[in-house]
Amino acid sequence: MSIQTLWDAPKRATVRVTELVAGLNPLVVNRLQEMGLEPGQLLECFGRGPFNGPMVVQIQDCVYTLEQHIAQQILITPQP
Repeated sequence: MSIQTLWDAPKRATVRVTELVAGLNPLVVNRLQEMGLEPGQLLECFGRGPFNGPMVVQIQDCVYTLEQHIAQQILITPQP
């Protein structure tokens, strides 16, 4: 099974965060954790904006956008 990033997740997929890639800026990691985006968290992907625009995800009852370079640093496992 290949490693998947949040950026690879299809629209309307439910995924579980498995890891934040080492070397990610600590300020970014802190902000992601404030959003609730940390290992073990389930989230739903609503898709991406046109032209590699931001990815829209829902974590619990909040909706956030993530730029491509951030979403590519978040490893996930698809959920049934």
